[in-house]
Amino acid sequence: MVDQLASAEACRLCGVLLNQDQVQAGKLCAQCVEAYHSEGSDAPQTAQGPSAPFDFTPYFKRDASPDPDNPPWGPITGISVLLSSFALIVVIPMFAVVAWILIQTARGAPLPDFGNVEEFKQWVLSPNIILLQVVSTIVAHAITLAICWAVVTKLRGRPFWQSLGWSWGGRSVWYWLVFSACILVALQLVGQALSRFLPEAESPMAQWLKASPQIRIAVAVLATFTAPLVEEVVYRGLLFSSLRKHLGMITTVLVVTLVFGGVHVFQNWGAWVSIVSLMLLSLALTIVRARTKSILPCVFIHTVNNAVASVLILLNKGS
Repeated sequence: MVDQLASAEACRLCGVLLNQDQVQAGKLCAQCVEAYHSEGSDAPQTAQGPSAPFDFTPYFKRDASPDPDNPPWGPITGISVLLSSFALIVVIPMFAVVAWILIQTARGAPLPDFGNVEEFKQWVLSPNIILLQVVSTIVAHAITLAICWAVVTKLRGRPFWQSLGWSWGGRSVWYWLVFSACILVALQLVGQALSRFLPEAESPMAQWLKASPQIRIAVAVLATFTAPLVEEVVYRGLLFSSLRKHLGMITTVLVVTLVFGGVHVFQNWGAWVSIVSLMLLSLALTIVRARTKSILPCVFIHTVNNAVASVLILLNKGS
């Protein structure tokens, strides 16, 4: 009798000893099977029987690969996050400047005549105010990323990176490094060709970069460490997936490409070669997202591109 009990198999969930029929059915007792079906789960059955019905891990974690092209959020949510990110980039620097004015007023420091347009314009473009706006943009990026996390996870109800797609798309990191280098070379060649036909004036961003070394360093940090991640999460992450859920692939790629490039037009206004290059970079990144269903390669390519540009800015003192 002891030998029979020792050789008997137990339910892999509750530990109750099973008879021969239950062992063949999947190593679950009748109570556990009933509880599983009453749970209402549509998880696939396997040859070994259903997966753990009393798994206290949220259901999303049983699905190891959520489809980034079929997210639980829709276009309204994606567009709302996009508008929120844009508003934060505008509003947070404004709050920072207002706070700086209040601090200066409390200290009794001299302030410009805000009724004088020229004096106010010179003050806005002064190195200290520009630096304040750049640094506060990093804060805006952090808030944007927090909003994206809250939307995607429903405050920890779903996985964040898996829902957006976070893999190398079946390639190695070295593949994407070479791919990034090819993108950089291609953009450089296209820029040189277009410079013969398109006018290239000094953009507002170029004027900022020439204001002071501190501004160039701040822009380099912003462009390399926060902008690629936040922009890819917003544009190729939430926005792309929400549009792809309802639109065709080509339409989604074109819309996201144009929106991303359009947002960057203002800061590069007048530098038309740079604007075209941004559009081409956006197109390449969006195609990569469409082919891989992942934003990780996009973040990597975007970071490499911005890092190289940042190094050149620092070495050439903003030119």
